[in-house]
Amino acid sequence: MNPLLESENERASRIANRINEYHSLLSDMYDNMVDRDIKLIRRDAQFLIMELRCILKSIEEDDF
Repeated sequence: MNPLLESENERASRIANRINEYHSLLSDMYDNMVDRDIKLIRRDAQFLIMELRCILKSIEEDDF
């Protein structure tokens, strides 16, 4: 297999895995909001904010 193509496939896989994790986290946050579990909502929201900041930094450095 072409090394460049393999590298791009791995990159796409990493991105998909991260997005799947964020989707799961958002689903959990929804459930916790419905249940009014404020501590879990706050924890998950802070984690997601940190992750999104990392994405912004990665985009600026073209390292995503």
